[in-house]
Amino acid sequence: MADSSNNIDKKKSILSTVNDSTDIKRNNDKALYSLAFRGMILFQIIAYGSYSVLVHLCEKNGVITFSSTTMNFILEVVKLSFSFMALMFSSSTIENIHPSKEQFISWFKQSLPYSIPGVLYFINNNLAVHMQLYMDPASYQILGNFKILTTAIMYRLIIKQNLKRKQWFALFLLFSGGVAYSLGTIRNSSSVSKQATTSSAVMNRMYVHPLGFFMITSYCIISGFSGVYNEWILKKYYTESIHIQNIFLYTYGVIFNLIPAITVATYLPGSSYSFNLLHGFTFYTWIIIITQALSGIFMGVIIKHSSNIIRLFVISFSLIVTAVLSVFIFNIHLNIYFFITFVTMMCALSIYYS
Repeated sequence: MADSSNNIDKKKSILSTVNDSTDIKRNNDKALYSLAFRGMILFQIIAYGSYSVLVHLCEKNGVITFSSTTMNFILEVVKLSFSFMALMFSSSTIENIHPSKEQFISWFKQSLPYSIPGVLYFINNNLAVHMQLYMDPASYQILGNFKILTTAIMYRLIIKQNLKRKQWFALFLLFSGGVAYSLGTIRNSSSVSKQATTSSAVMNRMYVHPLGFFMITSYCIISGFSGVYNEWILKKYYTESIHIQNIFLYTYGVIFNLIPAITVATYLPGSSYSFNLLHGFTFYTWIIIITQALSGIFMGVIIKHSSNIIRLFVISFSLIVTAVLSVFIFNIHLNIYFFITFVTMMCALSIYYS
């Protein structure tokens, strides 16, 4: 009886050890996932906040040296390549893939919903480059917070998410702060010389051209709709691999940017080459491509497993990155409208997420 009791105790001890090790492994996996998740968010804040600054660093005599279509074409190709590599390393997904005519037809039908965000991202990604000529980086970033308003409205219309009264008040506060900032900077920009508003080398004042306000408004509306619609697709087909979903989306991005990119690269004014896809590319252009490619892939993962609310956090906190870089790189003097709107924005975010 004593031996039997000892054996039972040993088995219990072994089972307890196994359970403890399993719990430790599970906790380590959760901690690693949480750490990776937060790392992706932090990277996106830095990438999103530095985007406008990097585009301005590519300016020469008030003109962006590269073509937005060729840059975005290369960007989509890089994202598509990253997605294919991720798919290849995903053994569980590869085992279920059997290329055939029927399979390609099935993939084409599966990919059709992704054509809508694909064309919207095509428009917005090109618009994001050109609007940099009509405002400074800090203004671009703070006005970009209109995305929070448009995203909330699209959430209500597409995903049927109800908002509380305090959340609508927070959005109204955010919108009012953005409008006040726009009116103030547009009025002040009339006294800024053309050279000061188009050359990053001498940029030292905040400004927004009237056309820039129209462009940023269009940009935020498209961004809100495309972001929420993309989340709706990712979660509607949740069982699909995120890598395959990214391949669908980025394939359309490559297709939509292909013809404009080839057209621009073929008919380059003043170029000694008959075809130069990388005309005007600089070190900063490649930084934009790499950071935005990784940011786009990370955002897909975050949206699928979380929501666009995280994206709104990224947009909001990236303003700090942009402001710091603008001050140190361009010696921009942040005006009173910036600080008032910044405080208003933080109050609105606090109310919205409380």
